[in-house]
Amino acid sequence: MKIAGGDILSFKVPTVCRIEDGNDVELKKLMQNFMPGYAIIERRDLMMDAMKEGQEAMDALLDYLVVHHDCEQDVDGHVSWRSHRKVSGWILPIATGFHGISPLGQAKNQRHPEFPHHFAESVVTLGEFRMPHRIHSLNQILWYYQADLNSNLYLCKQREELQPSIINGH
Repeated sequence: MKIAGGDILSFKVPTVCRIEDGNDVELKKLMQNFMPGYAIIERRDLMMDAMKEGQEAMDALLDYLVVHHDCEQDVDGHVSWRSHRKVSGWILPIATGFHGISPLGQAKNQRHPEFPHHFAESVVTLGEFRMPHRIHSLNQILWYYQADLNSNLYLCKQREELQPSIINGH
């Protein structure tokens, strides 16, 4: 979208590199090329944990996005404000695919009459912008397509589940 929108006008030929699992030196060297940018990490784990505790999906999503503001007044009358979220990090909603809500078929005025039409809605979950120096594996930043035709799900997701130690930055 950045190229189509004209924000990116030119770019260098991409370099190809091979990094073996466990080669932290090469991974760190590669990640330095991405600074000062961010990588987006899927945080579906936050949604799953909240839903296991009985929260509805939309409530869980909003619960992680809301910013709470508290204030305290000391004995001298000075007020200090504090803002916090449920978890630390740059958490945001991201669309990761589509869920089919109708069977395949024909629809009036569909884009191409040769291909079957499918009404769908977006699948939204949580993501986190993370600095590249906090990336411990390339699988944390690579996204893969996955289609579950039985459930009418068409997703783009990450293969590596984040370990609690990685989530907390340790």
